[in-house]
Amino acid sequence: MFDFLFKNKRLGNSAHKIFASIINQSRVSTFYSDYDVDDSLDGRFDLLALHMAFILDKLDQHDNQKDGGQLGRKLQEIMFDNLDLTLREIGVGDLGVGKKIKAMAEAFYGRMGVYKQLFNSFDLKKMAEALDRNLYREKTVNDETLNQMSQYVYDQKKYINEQSIENIISGKIDFINPREKGHD
Repeated sequence: MFDFLFKNKRLGNSAHKIFASIINQSRVSTFYSDYDVDDSLDGRFDLLALHMAFILDKLDQHDNQKDGGQLGRKLQEIMFDNLDLTLREIGVGDLGVGKKIKAMAEAFYGRMGVYKQLFNSFDLKKMAEALDRNLYREKTVNDETLNQMSQYVYDQKKYINEQSIENIISGKIDFINPREKGHD
């Protein structure tokens, strides 16, 4: 019985470490300065959703082993708790938080479905279209930026897939940084 409690606490600690890494990655200034992501609540949410998709996809590949599924669920709980707290901190009232979280959950799971379908296709054009709709929310972004962001997505996905599931289960995840424009 106590093994369950220790395992639950260990996975919770791992999920918190991974979420902190995802938050840090989604705040990399290059996304906002060179990749034209809006530095707003929506833009940050969309980057968070994209980076969560990388990790959840990796964990889904190990759902039936190594606690991948359980860690994925804990990670999502932490994310939505964090979003709830953020909304409250910016002044959204109790009645409005639930509605906003529901809308964010629908947006998140919609994006997850689209990204996961495209991860294994390596179709830069379709990924650019998905990013245009979901990350950029159809604001005017030049093709070069869309292509660079699409390439980042596939490079990041490959990099995460190469990391061991054991490290991820223990809360260790690394991300590559997006290339600054003009630096290849």
